[in-house]
Amino acid sequence: MARTQPIRSRNDVFQLYETLRRNREKRTHMKLYFLEGVHPVEQAIAGGERFQSIAYAEDRRLSGWAEDMIRRASPEVLHPMPAALLAELSDRENPCELVCILHQRTDAEDRLRTAVNGAKSPPLLVLCDRPTSPGNLGTIIRSADAFGACGVLMTGHAADPYDTQCIRASIGTVFHLPVLPVNSCETAVSLIRSLGDFQIAGTSAKGTMCFHEADFTRPTVLIVGNETFGMSKAWKEACDLLLRIPIYGAASSLNVGCAASICLYEIARQRDFDGHR
Repeated sequence: MARTQPIRSRNDVFQLYETLRRNREKRTHMKLYFLEGVHPVEQAIAGGERFQSIAYAEDRRLSGWAEDMIRRASPEVLHPMPAALLAELSDRENPCELVCILHQRTDAEDRLRTAVNGAKSPPLLVLCDRPTSPGNLGTIIRSADAFGACGVLMTGHAADPYDTQCIRASIGTVFHLPVLPVNSCETAVSLIRSLGDFQIAGTSAKGTMCFHEADFTRPTVLIVGNETFGMSKAWKEACDLLLRIPIYGAASSLNVGCAASICLYEIARQRDFDGHR
């Protein structure tokens, strides 16, 4: 049963919520993260995330939804606080009833291997090379989940999947899909080879053929490059396929989240994807 620890001022516990919301270094060091929002909270619970604490306004009656979420989340600590203080912790125009601190997961690689081994169709992975925007990363995770990927890998200095912008853009799918940071291209290739016989397909404006001309009916890793610089030289050399998305218009390329979604749809289409779970 959760213990109750009221917050009456901007004390150290209040500051922990605030710091985890905005400071990646603290999130990484403490292996905790901040969460708010109706859909993200629901998805975190459904995804089996561990709640360290939940804060709520003590001077307002909780809705049936909030009471149910607290019960299902089973947090270690409850923090009732004045509504004015709770509002300070939110970056939303209409704050959610609950703001939460959760434990970061450490089982992404195990979950990834389980998903690949249990895939009903040829497994698909997405690898983001040095993504800088948490919003773009969240969009890619959302599309990866929608089109049947087993997981998302990240290499290089990458955006934080526990950033509130990433969680929001992913609409909570980040809690259902293993997201695994990997130190380098070489380490990632070694991991991929240990998972099976994957072809590695990257996208580039200078790709040797159009994306829809490739065969994606075999196990595939889709490489998504950095928003500004595209794929690194190491990843271009590691690719079995270097593909381009044919486009019209003045722009030379697409937003990375849009490009990833288009590629993932084409891969799913070739596998007789019908849009139903």
